[in-house]
Amino acid sequence: MPLVKPALIVIASCAVAACANNTAPNEFTSRCGYFQLQGDKPLTFTVNSPTEANLDGVICSGSLDAFNDMLARYPEIKKLDIDVIEGSADDEVNLELSKQIHDRKMSTHLNKEGMIASGGVDLYLAGVERSADDAKPRIGVHSWGGADGENGNQIPTTDPIHQMYLSYYRHVDIDPNFYWFTLNAAPATDIHWMSKAEIKRYQVITSK
Repeated sequence: MPLVKPALIVIASCAVAACANNTAPNEFTSRCGYFQLQGDKPLTFTVNSPTEANLDGVICSGSLDAFNDMLARYPEIKKLDIDVIEGSADDEVNLELSKQIHDRKMSTHLNKEGMIASGGVDLYLAGVERSADDAKPRIGVHSWGGADGENGNQIPTTDPIHQMYLSYYRHVDIDPNFYWFTLNAAPATDIHWMSKAEIKRYQVITSK
């Protein structure tokens, strides 16, 4: 069953199918098809210093390659500053990318007036240290949805289909109960904005 955490909003449109040409030597854009993203901006890494990069866009099938391209040129990157990541068009790539972020002991930071939702939250949680500028950061969660329209919370908890996510949360040292929370917080077609109490309960942010 194909799984997806839908992107929250459409913010940009690409004129060509690849949506991937880098416009600057410090910019690394995910190479993903126009129809995969449905017009959304593909995840782009913009290096601001030898140790920091800015992230913006939707995670897609080419995002891991863009990340590796960035590290090939800037191997000392240790902090990822996020503007807006509305979601993921490819959860398997997103989780593999996020595991690599965690294994490289990178930190993640949500910039002022930034936003993470859906698969963007999974990527943010990969940081060994996680911070945010805003006192009330915009962090949105919901269930994944299957191609048949089912939501994750409609699948028995014992079904192996959940293991991809549970294994990921264990890998990045997040309480697996956070996964079940997201499934029940909102259906795939909606979004739940986490309260400060929920953010604290699941230790989404580790420092200010």
